Amino acid sequence: MATRAIPSKRDRLATILIAPFMTCSARLPVYALLIAAFIPARKVIGNALGLQAVTMMLLYLVGLLAALFTAKLMNSSVLKGRASMFAIELPNYRLPRLHTIGLAIYDRSKVFLKQVGTVILVLNLAIWFLSHMPFHNGQPGDVSASYLARVGGWIEPALKPLGLNRTVGIALLGAFVARESVVSTLATLYGSVNTGIALRAEIGLAGALALLVFFALAMQCTATLAVVRRETNSWKWPLIQMGYMTVLAYSASFVTYRIALALHV
Repeated sequence: MATRAIPSKRDRLATILIAPFMTCSARLPVYALLIAAFIPARKVIGNALGLQAVTMMLLYLVGLLAALFTAKLMNSSVLKGRASMFAIELPNYRLPRLHTIGLAIYDRSKVFLKQVGTVILVLNLAIWFLSHMPFHNGQPGDVSASYLARVGGWIEPALKPLGLNRTVGIALLGAFVARESVVSTLATLYGSVNTGIALRAEIGLAGALALLVFFALAMQCTATLAVVRRETNSWKWPLIQMGYMTVLAYSASFVTYRIALALHV
């Protein structure tokens, strides 16, 4: 939506198409879960920088490099044209007031709690019911024979080359509604088992690295698709964006997984 300030239609469209590569707050809970579960809390530079922090920064860098690569690719193909001069007036920067900071924190917390109480809660209730249906003699059925397990079985063949299983696939499907719901979805599916321990046993470090790369590059956000549809006034560009980012994420995850296996990580 901020691209409305860009006067050039070509530059505005390019910015819209690469913006989702920038790591958003919804990705952070997934990053935190996987990094805490798989990356050791080892110091890299004295006591100032640890391996977990480096991993998080590398994920931001992956998104940035993908955005730059995509912008270069578009400028030499579908959006090829004469470069335009772009200038935007920046406001004066001042130290924020505590009152302003407090209002911003309150506003964002209210939005998050509203999302937790609606979208994420409803999604996880639906996942719980689907993971225990059909019922047998009035009792919840086994997860391995549930409707949700069938859906996971359908998509599992596409995830195996990435070192992932159907449980992760189900969580990725839920991510289209709310990315941060991946953590709670996995917790629901694994039940009483610690999520980090379960993931280490099922996908290993190589699969976790592939999942991190996939999550850093994939679209997986219906809200973003809806906004792109509104801002471009067409389904053409959001569908192209969705397809391109999915293929790029899958390819990069596959390469990451194979390299990790070759290095025996």
